[in-house]
Amino acid sequence: MHILLYNNKKVDESLNIKETKVRQSGIELLRILMMLQVIFLHICIYGGYSSIAKQDLSGLHKAVFYLIYLSSRCPVYVYILIFGYFSVTSNKTLNSIKSKALKTYLPMLFYSLSIPFFGQLLGFWQLSGLEKARAFFPFTSRIWYFMTLYLLVLILSPFLNKALTALSKKEYTQLVVILFVMFSVWTVFSQIEQTSGVIRLNKIFDPSGKSLYGFVYMYILGGYLRLHIPSYKKHNYIYLIAFAFLTFINALLCIFSDSYSKISTENNNPFVVLQCVCLVLFFRSLKFKSRAVNYIATVNLGVYMIHEQFLVRNKLWHDWFGFLSDKSFYSSWTYPFKILMICISVFTVCGIIEKIRVWLFYGVKILFGRIHICKQKN
Repeated sequence: MHILLYNNKKVDESLNIKETKVRQSGIELLRILMMLQVIFLHICIYGGYSSIAKQDLSGLHKAVFYLIYLSSRCPVYVYILIFGYFSVTSNKTLNSIKSKALKTYLPMLFYSLSIPFFGQLLGFWQLSGLEKARAFFPFTSRIWYFMTLYLLVLILSPFLNKALTALSKKEYTQLVVILFVMFSVWTVFSQIEQTSGVIRLNKIFDPSGKSLYGFVYMYILGGYLRLHIPSYKKHNYIYLIAFAFLTFINALLCIFSDSYSKISTENNNPFVVLQCVCLVLFFRSLKFKSRAVNYIATVNLGVYMIHEQFLVRNKLWHDWFGFLSDKSFYSSWTYPFKILMICISVFTVCGIIEKIRVWLFYGVKILFGRIHICKQKN
């Protein structure tokens, strides 16, 4: 889930996007941490940690799971918040974002084609006719729902920016409050057993927030943070404390209310949305420069797309790390550290592959450039 996000004169190596301002290492560090959270969430969902924790773990083991799990619900929305934060002041038109959209789509197409067919060549899997067809259309076939939604928001962004920057602070605040009530508060009460009979969502909103409206909602909120929440020079640890407090309250509600626990992890849950805001506001206050952090952050797109491609995902969590679904794996207190090492290992391996992809694209670009020069000379 790479994204986006800054104006930098250098070329963003993962999207190959030319930008105009120096990358903020605090935000880049946040993006790296969010990608590690994405991998952890996939361990919970696809690796079986979540189901084992809820059914078989108890006491402190279960409490630890909920605290870590509910502190890791932010990555998808954080990426779009950051996108909105850095893009809302852009004056780009629909024509001017065509290049950016293309350079985002090309890695999608590359991985969508190379992963399934190369994997079949190596004997990892056999492709069905439908899987082969889907590989050629990653945008519409929803190979990666996040990338499809991001591109849609990118297309809408020039129009959103004009509308949002035209609003006064009062009007923008009113808009954010209305959206928060509609897309976060309403969705929670519509799914709690005690209130679901009179507060309903059917044919109105997607309760999980994993749809276009949820991403536009976060883009608008990110723009508000940029335009109307001042940034201070000192580290705003109050935001980190608030993040921990929100996580703790969400975990308590989740543990003591079975009805609430079903929606405690939804992206647009009010606690999760506020957690996202706290993280962005805290990490933007980290005023430091690190070439290493900035360099590592450029592989986020590839890390996400490689390990979350559905064929790789099945192989990764069912075969290579299948022991994660074994209850005995969680019998020792060393398992959290093993899970952390798995997250780092997946990030590292996929990051290396992404760098190879970048170098390959760069080599092809140089080759075509030289061919073009030779033709002009002839």
